[in-house]
Amino acid sequence: MPHSVSHHIEVDPVRKIVELRVSGLLSPEDAEWIGEELRAAIRSLGRDAGRHCTLYDGSGIKVVPAATVARISQTFDNPAVRELWARKVAFVVTTALARRQVMRLRQIRPDLGVFDTRETALAWLMEE
Repeated sequence: MPHSVSHHIEVDPVRKIVELRVSGLLSPEDAEWIGEELRAAIRSLGRDAGRHCTLYDGSGIKVVPAATVARISQTFDNPAVRELWARKVAFVVTTALARRQVMRLRQIRPDLGVFDTRETALAWLMEE
């Protein structure tokens, strides 16, 4: 069965930014395997893992199933991945529902930023 989600991960070791762009319908299983790829990309930064910033660009997603939001929340709250936590985290979302769903992650990570555009998210991530 073909996936109804597409994604791209980019690592900028100079600026210490890991960017995940996702579009389509993100199932809990998709979130899990994309998360594994994302953590591998973060580990590729070596000693800078944990000192990096992460940009989650979900502008290509209109809504995320509740089960997927729950899976992402569990991952954010998992002590085993905390060493890979970014110094700053930004989400780009374009719908009110997606914004509300991301805001639920603030229960775990209160400092994450939520933005309408990739440009404003990147500018915020680059601030000291």
